[in-house]
Amino acid sequence: MAKKNNLLSIGDISKLTRASVQSIRYYEQIHLLEPVHVDADTGYRYYSFNQKCLIEVIQICIELGIPLKELKTYMSEEETVNLYDILEHGKDIAEKKLASIQKGLSFIDELRNNIDETMKFQSSKFYPRETETKYLCVIPYKKSVKGIEPFEIIKTVLKMHYSFDDYAELFHHGLLDIGVLSEYAGGGVRHYMFTELPERMAKGTDAEIKIIPAGAYLCTQSEDKQIEQASRVFADYLEGRESFSVIETEVFTGKYKINTPVYELRLI
Repeated sequence: MAKKNNLLSIGDISKLTRASVQSIRYYEQIHLLEPVHVDADTGYRYYSFNQKCLIEVIQICIELGIPLKELKTYMSEEETVNLYDILEHGKDIAEKKLASIQKGLSFIDELRNNIDETMKFQSSKFYPRETETKYLCVIPYKKSVKGIEPFEIIKTVLKMHYSFDDYAELFHHGLLDIGVLSEYAGGGVRHYMFTELPERMAKGTDAEIKIIPAGAYLCTQSEDKQIEQASRVFADYLEGRESFSVIETEVFTGKYKINTPVYELRLI
């Protein structure tokens, strides 16, 4: 190992720490790591062996997502690094990252199960789907509901009662239905746009909430929106029923067609 006055060249300390030469130079530029000696003739930089630890601390911060500008708050003018506090801060960040990853894995499992459930019924004209209790945030809609897009529903329904932060929380919650609810009664029909809410959000709002009890509901799939023809679609199953409700929402398939998604019509 090439040395000068018991110091390490930038190449040597790069090999020891596995930090690139470019990274070490960058640490100097942001005043985190100053070379112990700079050769006046060649401009070569030299470092002490003890600075290896500081470079490794910097790398830990990068791995944990701690901004390097924050690292300076853990360093004193006497070149003392409060390593314990850095590790505590890093542990807190790592735990939050782990929780986020676990949430992401849970969503992946939920989406895969949803796709499996949808795919197994694709060859069936009608089929029962088990659903948990759903809380639908709704607003009445008097025009044709056939051409309403999901984003229009989200904007229209949620903006009246929730902030942008609530939107973000909603989308990160998991698979929630977005679509149209139609209630048929007395020869007439009332249409609603809806966004499903987690139970705790639904119970903490003054918005109109429709609760769909858990159960097995008759469903059918189509690449066309059928909710305005629901009484015809489910005609064979509506004998003796003076009133009924239907929900139409997009469902996921193994090969999802972005421009022609699959819709599921559910008889409630």
